[in-house]
Amino acid sequence: MAKSAEREIREEFEQWFDEAAAKDTDAVMSHIASDAVSYEHEAPLQYVGADAIREVCQRGFDAQKDNFRWDVPDLQVIVRDDIAVTWGLNDMRSVDSVGQKMESTSRGTRIFRKIDGEWKMIHQHVSFPFDPKTGAVRTDLKLQ
Repeated sequence: MAKSAEREIREEFEQWFDEAAAKDTDAVMSHIASDAVSYEHEAPLQYVGADAIREVCQRGFDAQKDNFRWDVPDLQVIVRDDIAVTWGLNDMRSVDSVGQKMESTSRGTRIFRKIDGEWKMIHQHVSFPFDPKTGAVRTDLKLQ
């Protein structure tokens, strides 16, 4: 019996998490469509195409020294035909290049399309909440 499309997406994420932990940029990029658009944590406002997304991804991996891990523990998935929408809170943990432990939480929404039989991310929007009183980004928030 064929796997459900939702199960396929969840397995795609599990593979993606492991590849990111290994800092395997080529493997991570295999999940991303060539014409994907990503709204990342950092400027500019958008990254268009796999090459631009690869660059920001690689910079992120290069900034981490050891024990990088990315997860979406509350991953939500809706699939209709050849489109899947996912969202949840991104938990990122690592040790940076000077040995400082780092942990952050951000929001992530991703859209996938089945292209030539494979689920590929076509859009991503990740963002950090901010403190409206100070304008400072908040990466330390957790669900209550």
